[in-house]
Amino acid sequence: MLAQIADITLPIFLIVLVGFFYSRAAQPDLSGVNKLLVDIALPVLIFTSLSTKDFNPHAALEFSVAVVLLVLLSGLLAWPLSGWAGVSARSFVPCAMFGNVGPIGIPLLVLAYGPSGMAPAVVALVLSNLLHFTVGVGVMSGRVDWRMLYANPLLWSTVLGIACSQAHINVPVWLATPLGMIGQVLVPMMLLALGARLSTSRITDVQVGVQSAVLTMGVRTLAAFVVLGGVPLQGVERGALLLFAALPPAVFNYMLADRFNQQPNQVASMVIVAHVTSLAFLPLGIWLAFL
Repeated sequence: MLAQIADITLPIFLIVLVGFFYSRAAQPDLSGVNKLLVDIALPVLIFTSLSTKDFNPHAALEFSVAVVLLVLLSGLLAWPLSGWAGVSARSFVPCAMFGNVGPIGIPLLVLAYGPSGMAPAVVALVLSNLLHFTVGVGVMSGRVDWRMLYANPLLWSTVLGIACSQAHINVPVWLATPLGMIGQVLVPMMLLALGARLSTSRITDVQVGVQSAVLTMGVRTLAAFVVLGGVPLQGVERGALLLFAALPPAVFNYMLADRFNQQPNQVASMVIVAHVTSLAFLPLGIWLAFL
């Protein structure tokens, strides 16, 4: 089991470390790369994953319900615990609700379960992203800007991918080949970009970071087992939900906190420290997923 956990987690952390140390040495401007990844590579990966004949939206429905319940229940459990984290509820709750599904969640599930892990990873990514732009923004700002949802390319790539799958539309080889190549670039580049972003971030409150890291992991794990008690997932989907619960808070939480002036320095500390402590939390999540 220990060797299996190492085989799953070490490739992820090694790529993040490469991005971290390279960014420290070269200080590259990654703003354009990040925009390409989010606007093009990520929607392409979602489309190619959901448009295949193997994707079954009916089978994915139960897992989708479980993911939504996990996110919402994590928020409800985290709200009264924000005082223990040392920050306001508006700052802490989104960090408990939304993990870093894109850069870490996708490679984690694929390394753990092979190609069969891609579908639940993409479903979790899309749902988490859409909830982040609605519920997450609403928690931090006090209001929901629905235009952020309509303009989200992940939503339209999801709709288009499922439509092609259900209509049995075969993407021609001349188009499927470049789309597949773009999608394959996404995961390692997102990990490198994550390492680069962490290298430029600063921890201003270690205590807040440690307390919130432990609380978010505990809240999400508890919420995951509660959800599994009502939605009896099996196999890959069960493991995917538990691994989803073990992810560190999404970096996007800091971007929202900065935008809406919700203790951005403390949220940055939460995000950075949680990624460091994920060295311990992710192996625990893998162990629980494989039980």
